[in-house]
Amino acid sequence: METPYENLVTPYTTINADRCALLVIDTQNDWGDPQGSFPLPDLAEVMPDIVDAIEIFRAAGLPVVHVVRLYKEDASNVDPCRKWQFEQGELRTVIPGTWGSQLVASTNPTGAELDAEALLAGDVQELTPTEFVIYKPRFSAFHATPLDDFLSARGIDSLVIVGITFPNCILAAQLSATDRDYRVGLVPSACTQVNDEGLRAMQNKGVQLMNLEELRQLLARFQGPASKG
Repeated sequence: METPYENLVTPYTTINADRCALLVIDTQNDWGDPQGSFPLPDLAEVMPDIVDAIEIFRAAGLPVVHVVRLYKEDASNVDPCRKWQFEQGELRTVIPGTWGSQLVASTNPTGAELDAEALLAGDVQELTPTEFVIYKPRFSAFHATPLDDFLSARGIDSLVIVGITFPNCILAAQLSATDRDYRVGLVPSACTQVNDEGLRAMQNKGVQLMNLEELRQLLARFQGPASKG
């Protein structure tokens, strides 16, 4: 999707490549795999770009944080807007321990299964020294999660967001990040269900929209541990 108009580029909105992390939102099998319970309609176009964005961050040696949902069998942690449907069996999705709750294989650096018990308890699961998983109980990646503390402890002040889905969890993550004064970037082609109105609203809040090549060029300015070989 084309950038609706120019990004708002100021000393306070520009992404700091050396203090940047990637947030990968909800790329779990139930939503991100065609065989999942509720696959998104634009997966074929979007998933390759999500994987490319992850690979760009991996190559730079910068943190990648997978943010996931896990809905307990008893529905005790399901959002009010989905709880009735879940209880009635209409929205049985991302249940801990199921294939549908796991990261999409192409996004998982090791193939390790999610440690649902630890994640639900608020722990951060390490997949590699630079790649992690955090559970979120609501739409925002920051709501009742360790994400802000995790990023602050690593000196991160900039975020790039990709994943599922733009109108819901991606928007919620962006608003929460912006409210916490993070510098925020977004790769529209690596987000499902993008719309121009939403992109314009993000740009008004200082979000830097970019394509994959622009992301690659941005991070090329930073030579992290992986880049140094």
